Amino acid sequence: MGEVVLIGAVAYYLVAWLLVGRDRHKAAGGTKHEPPAGYSPAALRYLWSIEDCPVGYDDGTFTAAVVGLAGKGAVTIEQNDSTFLLHDRGLDAVELLPDEEIVYKALFHNPGRGSDAPRSSLNLRPSEHMTFLREVRAAEAGLRRQLAGQLKRGEGYRTHNRWWVWIGVLISLFGAGLLNTDPVVLESRIASNVAEMALLGRGILGGMVALFWALVIFLLYGSFILLRRRDMEPGLGLGAIGVVLGVILVQLTLELYSGAGFLRVAAWMLFGYILNLRGANLLKRYSREGRMVQDYIEGLQTYMSGEGKRASDQAYGPVMNVEHHDQLLPYAVALGRAGDWSRQFEAALEERKEMGTPSTGFRGDLAGSGIGSALAVNGKFHEALVASC
Repeated sequence: MGEVVLIGAVAYYLVAWLLVGRDRHKAAGGTKHEPPAGYSPAALRYLWSIEDCPVGYDDGTFTAAVVGLAGKGAVTIEQNDSTFLLHDRGLDAVELLPDEEIVYKALFHNPGRGSDAPRSSLNLRPSEHMTFLREVRAAEAGLRRQLAGQLKRGEGYRTHNRWWVWIGVLISLFGAGLLNTDPVVLESRIASNVAEMALLGRGILGGMVALFWALVIFLLYGSFILLRRRDMEPGLGLGAIGVVLGVILVQLTLELYSGAGFLRVAAWMLFGYILNLRGANLLKRYSREGRMVQDYIEGLQTYMSGEGKRASDQAYGPVMNVEHHDQLLPYAVALGRAGDWSRQFEAALEERKEMGTPSTGFRGDLAGSGIGSALAVNGKFHEALVASC
């Protein structure tokens, strides 16, 4: 009976997805040649992959913001070997979005500097004893606060349908509880006592055991995710707690179930955990604005990767020159396509370097075709920025 209820939970999630989870705002797709109006590179990175990944702030968001300022001509990024310089170019005829303005003012016109004159340049040269730049730290902190208040981890861009998820969780717990207290899988000395209990009581008792299973799986899975992201201390801490509780759980269940019963219960508990995890994810539905933003993100990624180009794109799309490259480069950095985007302009970028006519936003070694890899998240510029703050 417990197995039947768990399979019924699958059917429930399918019906719930058809009713409230299916995305009805999805557009036809295709490439996008420009970003959505009113969204900075940092904001798009913050909202990147609303559907599958936790949205929010990371180090790459700040990198995208600074490169975005260079793309608009408010800042010049200059590379000389391993040294990066940020130069203030002013805001003449440059319109900045609120998060971009916060970063720009913190870098070069921070009133918190007191009597010190505003800096016109910042040196991001890495060294063994590098001095943290308070301007960079203030800009990073200000951007983090602004995006958190403005975008609120994408709350206005998707609906979680949590009540539907909780119903699915309760159905799964009841099914898991019936399975955990099924006399067929229990040891004979326990089975006779449990068989006399009412169905609801068996479901509640077994549901508590199922919650213990869920806790152990959650800790071990969370530890794996953190270690894969190289967050070693919290990952090892969660893993240690998960292992200790797992040993207790195994000892407990081996006392309750026969060998075959233990494996059967363990398989169904893992199935129930994955079912609810995926069900909660599938029931997240885009709002109309969220769907628009995600369509732009996917379309820009396709366009900047050079995938799926059609004759219509070449005929009616923008001119593929270095100005167009510089315009979209900050968004390519934000969406993880900087290298792919710059490779499409190798000849034009090298020609610009040879002619000695770099853009207003990128100078020095960044004038050539290596600009994409240098400015990409986890590239040299990103590492210098992170080290600075």
